Amino acid sequence: MKISTFLISGLALAVHATPVALTPRSASPAAIDDAATKLDALSEKVESLSASINQTVASMPSTTDSEKDKLSEAVAPQMKELEAALKEATELISVQTKRSIPDSVEPRSGSCSDSCLIGKANGLVGMITGTVGGLVGTVGIGRVTILIKPVLGALDGLLVCLDGLVTGLLKTVGGVLNSLLGGLGLANLLDGLLGGLLGGLLGGGGGGLIGGLFPKN
Repeated sequence: MKISTFLISGLALAVHATPVALTPRSASPAAIDDAATKLDALSEKVESLSASINQTVASMPSTTDSEKDKLSEAVAPQMKELEAALKEATELISVQTKRSIPDSVEPRSGSCSDSCLIGKANGLVGMITGTVGGLVGTVGIGRVTILIKPVLGALDGLLVCLDGLVTGLLKTVGGVLNSLLGGLGLANLLDGLLGGLLGGLLGGGGGGLIGGLFPKN
């Protein structure tokens, strides 16, 4: 069963419309602005890859098991590119989080605020979730777990990195991710997501996003 483009688009719009509360700044405006620029570049790449994956999913037949297997194989390279793009952006932004910048730096005109950065992260989560949801809805979770798990793991790493710049970002965006995956019909994968992400990751348990989504081997 394919998830409609209308549903995915509606959920993506909901991400951008979700109000986010201002959080205490844990980095300078320059650091936030730099991360925002890198997120914009990442979002462009993710948008292109997501469009390509969604087009492949929509264009290939997926009625029989054999067809679903072929579809899963067809999108594998782009899913790996998506994972690589997330990891590359995380590495670039992590350099900024470790850089010592005085808190006295004044914000530049037009710089991205804390809530602005959270909004960009939410938008990125919306695109990735929509792509994951469309893929799972078409071929089933069993065929693409091996593709989705690394992508969500890379997204996990990026959100943790961004949380180092903006206090509370992980909690805010994690809640949005939880809602979107549930809205896409993946509620059965959400057992312990918020508990694992927020309780484990923020509380020191180290569960991360993936812990609640996929069973450990």
